[in-house]
Amino acid sequence: MTVLVADVGGTNTRVALASAGQLVHLTRFANDAYGSFAEVLDAYARGRTLPGLRGVCVAVAGPVAGGRAELTNRNWHFDAAELAAPLPGQGGIPARLINDLVALGHALPGLTAAQLDVIRAGAAQPSNDQALVAGLGTGFNTCLLKGGAVVEAELGHASLPLAIAEELRAQIGDAAGGFRTNECLFSGRGLSRLHQILSGQERRGQDILADYATGGDPQAAATVTLTARLLGLFARELVFQYLPFRGIHFAGGAARGILGSAARAEFLSAFEADGRFADHLDRVPVRLIADDAAALSGAARLMEESA
Repeated sequence: MTVLVADVGGTNTRVALASAGQLVHLTRFANDAYGSFAEVLDAYARGRTLPGLRGVCVAVAGPVAGGRAELTNRNWHFDAAELAAPLPGQGGIPARLINDLVALGHALPGLTAAQLDVIRAGAAQPSNDQALVAGLGTGFNTCLLKGGAVVEAELGHASLPLAIAEELRAQIGDAAGGFRTNECLFSGRGLSRLHQILSGQERRGQDILADYATGGDPQAAATVTLTARLLGLFARELVFQYLPFRGIHFAGGAARGILGSAARAEFLSAFEADGRFADHLDRVPVRLIADDAAALSGAARLMEESA
């Protein structure tokens, strides 16, 4: 069967057709150029002959309840009953609306070694069947996998753990009070806010990461290195909260920019530091999902399993 899948983030939307486990006609749209998700779908369908679809599955960066959702960082609203309306000739097909981290949770069992970057190996034999996906993009969230079950969360809106808040205050003083939730710090927007405090310059998170990668900006280096250290401390907290002995899997553009760079060493230094229950930490693998289309694969996998 062929289904249409979409991954709607705060900055970009990706749309593709999925059939027999393969994604085709994958297209990325910059959200700033559109007033709604319906406009994005209309642009995707325009000039393209769509096959008879068996369903639509849309993953959004925001809470989903009762078949409705709203983007956390953009005033876009979604209703599962109306998702297929912009697609010509596709009226009445099944449509599902899910959180984007839930989509990544469904993708995780099918990811190959080529789609994963191993940050640390962990134990050869995991002591439970729990894994965690943590997404750092425009926003932040997590998703727990327990066996074949995917457990939703909205951890981005939870308060920043004390250990991270104290370390942040030690580094930037009273300005740390502006980072009250996990998403305030661990996201592209958080990177931008931290850089402004450290340097006095207002920059986009993606530009800060690009400058750090080229090695020519000491202020960008200070921002990314500090964020990597704080993320390492935060990952320790995630271990104790979820016991993900099958691994923590980071995803999203901000995560790839930080952990796919030399700042990985700072992350590992903070994560692997000695302390109480260090043996728990030693056993946890940490991986980076390198494929930015993984959420689309997860949405397609969910539709196939539902069928």
